[in-house]
Amino acid sequence: MCLVLGFMVSMAWVTGENRSTRMGFLAADQARRINEGTIDIEKFEELRAEVNRLQAKATDLENALGKQSGQAKLLNENLQETKEFAGLTEVEGPGLRVILKDDPNAQKDIEMGAILANNGIIHDSDVLRVVNELFSGGAEAIAVDGIRVAAGSSFRCVGPTILVNDMKIAAPVTIEAIGDSKELFGGMNLPGGVLSEIRSQNPAMVELETFKQIRLPAFAGKMTKRFARAPKEKPKDETK
Repeated sequence: MCLVLGFMVSMAWVTGENRSTRMGFLAADQARRINEGTIDIEKFEELRAEVNRLQAKATDLENALGKQSGQAKLLNENLQETKEFAGLTEVEGPGLRVILKDDPNAQKDIEMGAILANNGIIHDSDVLRVVNELFSGGAEAIAVDGIRVAAGSSFRCVGPTILVNDMKIAAPVTIEAIGDSKELFGGMNLPGGVLSEIRSQNPAMVELETFKQIRLPAFAGKMTKRFARAPKEKPKDETK
């Protein structure tokens, strides 16, 4: 029995050497989810800091260019407005903070093997629905756990964590939005809304607070396009 037990432990023990060989036995979707869930957080933070540094340097150069002439100044102002709209600069203003938490009773249900245990867990769909509802309510900028939401941002569950722009987060999830704080607060408390649905499971799963001033970071994700290009020619009139 000791020999058999030792053999089973040696087979179950995962090391850096046998991890790659075991990946071959996994289905394609399982291997992809494992690879996505093992992101080097320190490396990601280094890359994000480098992106922020380069963006700040580019802004300084643009501001220097804007001081040379009236046309260049106007061009720089339009460029800065475009960058702000795209989420490439830090922004501040009044807003709202939403904190989503797992139901403390959900873990007990999981331990007891309850079928409906996932009903008390915050998923990527919950975060995405809150973000969409904030934008619908007039939010001008949103960040999730300090990660700025911009065009191309994605929300996916990978195991017990959520990927936001390929960065792992977990509950409690903090969602901050800039906009008219009173309108945002009223919109998020509408009957039948996403927060109302989450509160129906347990009111303690949601915290909501307004702020007179809140600051959101700049977007630091991928910005290069592989396929999309601006058309060089005007589209032909197909009605003729």
